Amino acid sequence: MNKKILNSSVSSVLIFLSFLIAINFLVSQNSVYFDLTEEKIYTTSEASKDILKNLNDEVVVNFYISKDLPSDLITTKTQLLDSMNQYQDIAGSKLKVSYIEPENTSEKAQELAEIGIPQLQFNVIEKDKYEVKQGFFGVEITSEKDGEIKREAIPIIQAINSWEYDFISAVYSVSRDSQETVAFLTGHGEKDVQIEDLKKSYEIADVQIEIEGDNKGFYISKNKTNEDGEEQVEKEYITPLTLIIIGPEKEIISEEISVIDEFISNGGNVIVASENIVPDVQQNLNAVPVENNLNELIKKYGIEINSDLIYDKSNSNITYQQGFFSVSKPYPFWVKAVQDNFESHPSLSGIQSVTFPWVSSLKLSEKDEYVAKSLLSSTNQGKTMSDSFNLLPDSRLVFLGGSKKTIAAISESKEENSQSGILFVVGDSDFVSPNFSKQIPDNITFFMNLVDSVSNLVNLSSIRSKNIIDRPLKELDESEKNYWKFVSIFAGAILIDIYGVFRIMRRKKRAK
Repeated sequence: MNKKILNSSVSSVLIFLSFLIAINFLVSQNSVYFDLTEEKIYTTSEASKDILKNLNDEVVVNFYISKDLPSDLITTKTQLLDSMNQYQDIAGSKLKVSYIEPENTSEKAQELAEIGIPQLQFNVIEKDKYEVKQGFFGVEITSEKDGEIKREAIPIIQAINSWEYDFISAVYSVSRDSQETVAFLTGHGEKDVQIEDLKKSYEIADVQIEIEGDNKGFYISKNKTNEDGEEQVEKEYITPLTLIIIGPEKEIISEEISVIDEFISNGGNVIVASENIVPDVQQNLNAVPVENNLNELIKKYGIEINSDLIYDKSNSNITYQQGFFSVSKPYPFWVKAVQDNFESHPSLSGIQSVTFPWVSSLKLSEKDEYVAKSLLSSTNQGKTMSDSFNLLPDSRLVFLGGSKKTIAAISESKEENSQSGILFVVGDSDFVSPNFSKQIPDNITFFMNLVDSVSNLVNLSSIRSKNIIDRPLKELDESEKNYWKFVSIFAGAILIDIYGVFRIMRRKKRAK
């Protein structure tokens, strides 16, 4: 009997081990991933899959990762390897990945620095002591076509939640035959916007407008030296895919507006970001009107920038100096537009909020050829100030009788097969300025999504949105606040009373 039991046990163990081996084999052949994060940070997006599946040429990815890493980077490295396994499964033989452990020598540091990967300093705990070590944690992505090598480098792999966008945009950049041109208008005191990530997807150009002769259009000024050694300015005319106009301070004259109109009618896209009132930060935030004549351009398309500033109960904090102290308090003129007030559009994909400092409202109207619609607005407690401006942080503002105010709008042709381009207008230019946007990364994400969407390059928008982490609290009116106060105060007591009545009734029943 004991022998039979022993044989049975051995058989059961063998069957169980065979089952485990079979499961391990199947899993090793077909990777399975479960992503429980809300933003699906660890799941490859459809846009990434499209880019990886449609690679025409081989893309070589070389990781340079030192052996001794601090604990936080070891975790990032593990997640990184899991992501790369997914990407290789999707791209197949078109994606060649290698992992290199470089030596920490000055020669190797110089070699990698030349391709954009710097030597880093790590704090490593070894034998219960902190030690500072040098190493590398970057990646180089290259692709060769017709003898030309395109190269992108990610100097430091910082966080896994932004890794997909960083990596896929670099792959997309090196794998494309050519890049479309996105142009920033200059010559009228426009704001300088420096967004390095745009260069991964587009050729970026600063252009001016030619209004005379046969070459009416956009041109780039280039300094060249002639045969006599004299410096000359040469004009190179281009036709960008999208023209961006950010906060011009000087007037755009009617002849220039005619050039932009013709550009739109021929299929060009235009993004306008400008307000009609700006605060003078050197003079107690005194309101100053902006006279750049942009309304002459955009009125034709059913959009107009009003001469006012929006203030809203949904806002961000402003930090200012009060005597010897630095004070931070809510500032209604820094309007925080939240997801509840977004319309459906690729530029707003996955974004929780966008903050606009000193934003003018937009007026929309019906036009015969174009239809304008709001895409982003304030809350229903938004109000506007159009005279007797008081923009100081300590001013007391009333929100009663407020309503939604349009902050951003889009205008498109009513004809389905029209060759006309798209006009997108935002009533603020500061939201993307370097001094402000570096504090609020969501603003940059929105702007880049906007450029992608109007430029018909929406692929990267859904990937970039995975970086969004701001989750603003929902604004409640007084009735809702009172309701939840009542619930929090009395709900617990009522539940205890109900439970007490239930216990009494149960005891009486048992007693009977």
